[in-house]
Amino acid sequence: MTRTARRRGTRRPVSISSAAPCYFEPVRSSFIGHVTRAARVALLAVTGVTALLLGPLGCGRVPSPLNPARQGSLGIPSRGVLTGATNLAPTDSLHWLRQNDRHWGIPRFAKSIENAAATVARERPGAVLYVGDLSAPRGGQLLPHLSHRNGRDADLLLYTTTLDGAPVHSPGFVGFDADGLAWDAAHRRYLRFDVERQWLLIKALLQDGDARIQFIFISEVLEAVLLEWARARGDDAEILVRAQEVMLQPHPGGVHDDHVHIRTACSDDEVVQGCEPSGPQRAWMKSTSARAYDRTEDLVLSLLQPITLPTLVARD
Repeated sequence: MTRTARRRGTRRPVSISSAAPCYFEPVRSSFIGHVTRAARVALLAVTGVTALLLGPLGCGRVPSPLNPARQGSLGIPSRGVLTGATNLAPTDSLHWLRQNDRHWGIPRFAKSIENAAATVARERPGAVLYVGDLSAPRGGQLLPHLSHRNGRDADLLLYTTTLDGAPVHSPGFVGFDADGLAWDAAHRRYLRFDVERQWLLIKALLQDGDARIQFIFISEVLEAVLLEWARARGDDAEILVRAQEVMLQPHPGGVHDDHVHIRTACSDDEVVQGCEPSGPQRAWMKSTSARAYDRTEDLVLSLLQPITLPTLVARD
């Protein structure tokens, strides 16, 4: 290999995910060889200053040795990455639907799901919560989902029973109709939507301050069934209001008649570390000053604005 060949670089990705690509293209050695030493020093200086100014506009949005403060849930659910995640491990009251590496989330969110499943099992023994996808260990794209990229989303299968009311292990994604019934083709049987346990799960999540539930994506039909059940039981009015605010059928995104998709909102500390708030700020959650949401891009651009000096007035 020649000396020139060894010098030649290739494009090197700096980010840890394709969700926020960031590349620096090394200057060709053949070009550097034709400039003077002084010019090379000037070129490197300009390149360094440019990297410092443009870093917050792109590469600064992902973790790096130059930006160690970026950690946890970064970006938004449809464009983000994840560090320091917790694997939502199976328990007596919580099982995985599939044995894969898609059960990673921010620690407080994973713990809230585990606690909610334990609450249901304690109050109505005999059933298990089955968990679908959360995020990959480092977040990023998780097909076929449009979101699930930064540890703030989780797919939870619905609690089901036989027609006689006996709890059964979830057969997977089976859609329930307005009558609360679903056809389980694999076992050639009808199943009933377990309204009581499903409401206990939602109620436990909404009462958990650390869960910070922002959305529960579910079909309009199942939402109506759950709210009717809760009202008939005389549940707390505040929890009913919260449930009515967060439950909705997404458009687009599927009907969600075979599972619920829950999403947690950024906390104050997570915003500081790189979580980008999106969607509504729920009234019962601790509000954050709007200044905490200032984008790094805006702050950098403000530094580049010309400085206006005060006008000096001559005095006698």
